[in-house]
Amino acid sequence: MAKKKLIACQIFADELLAVLPEVYKDIEITWLDPGLHMNMEKLETTIEQALKNAVAEGADARVLFGNGCSPEMCNIISRHGGKILGAKNCIDAFCHERVDELEQNRTVIMTPGWIRFFSNLMAEAGWDEVDVRQNWGRYDRILLLDTGVNPLSDEELLAFYDLIQVPIETQPTGLDYFREKLMEVLG
Repeated sequence: MAKKKLIACQIFADELLAVLPEVYKDIEITWLDPGLHMNMEKLETTIEQALKNAVAEGADARVLFGNGCSPEMCNIISRHGGKILGAKNCIDAFCHERVDELEQNRTVIMTPGWIRFFSNLMAEAGWDEVDVRQNWGRYDRILLLDTGVNPLSDEELLAFYDLIQVPIETQPTGLDYFREKLMEVLG
């Protein structure tokens, strides 16, 4: 049986390491920068190369990205015999049943990982503060899903608010659904 290798977006790093079962604690993980989401061609090329590398190593590749992170995601994964997370995106992987409800009233949902990696997104997009505010100004609030794993500090929240100028509300969420989705992709 081939060794499993996980190709994962760093957005999931804290939560993944918190729920990864003991039997998978030694799994090799290739972490990919969340900033890749700002450039579809680069995202697709990077994932495809990571999959090719896994195949060359004789590994059974598992991909912890949403199937909606790129229009070609499922095709890329299937071409290389990989298995992908059964969720549209990272938000869907944490609170699938409530996404539509939570995104009402010009709300965008984020995780601590997205806030921590936001500078990577800005760099990949070539954005400055003005670009951020123009692109995110359409939202009336940011709903931050707090899984309780490595929560954002007050300083991190204030710095992000200062950058984006959109009110941030925090809502606790569990990791049970994410754990279930992770086990499906690893299984």
